[in-house]
Amino acid sequence: MIRILFLVAFLTASLSFAAPASDSEKSRKIELPKTIADSLPWFAVREFSESMVPFTRVHLQKLTQKSERTALVYFATWCIPCRVGVKRLVENYDELKKNNVSVVLVNIGERDEGAIKKWIQKLNASVFTVVIDPFKRLTEGFGLVKENEEISLPRTIVLDSKMKPLFMLSEEGQDWPQVLWAK
Repeated sequence: MIRILFLVAFLTASLSFAAPASDSEKSRKIELPKTIADSLPWFAVREFSESMVPFTRVHLQKLTQKSERTALVYFATWCIPCRVGVKRLVENYDELKKNNVSVVLVNIGERDEGAIKKWIQKLNASVFTVVIDPFKRLTEGFGLVKENEEISLPRTIVLDSKMKPLFMLSEEGQDWPQVLWAK
């Protein structure tokens, strides 16, 4: 009898640590911070291009007006899940265009522009707008983290054509990037 109870307890414990259910294979939506629930605050970062022009709330607004949705995809060059997610975005570039979704890749907290450029080139991600945010204006300023805290990556904020945040993702699942245009 004791062996049976032990076996039942063991099986129950094993099943609780088993592979995730199919629901958890989807991208995980999380609550938007209160600071961006209705609109985005003012910000200024730099676009990662030959001219290194400023990228502000006004620039983002012009971009969102041209698209049905815009995804702010936060990444760092050391983040392996970010690499996988951006690679899938590049692979689905035509689908993104067809569904009128624009993507802005937001590098956060890194100052080595050579490493960022190499990462972007290696993934063929220069088809997207890339901005660099070494001082974390788009994380701390948006309320994603408190000052001097680190953000868990990957992280994506999806905006509508009026620049209103629709939802935020903390994990990219099997439905990535289709979740960006799904109604």
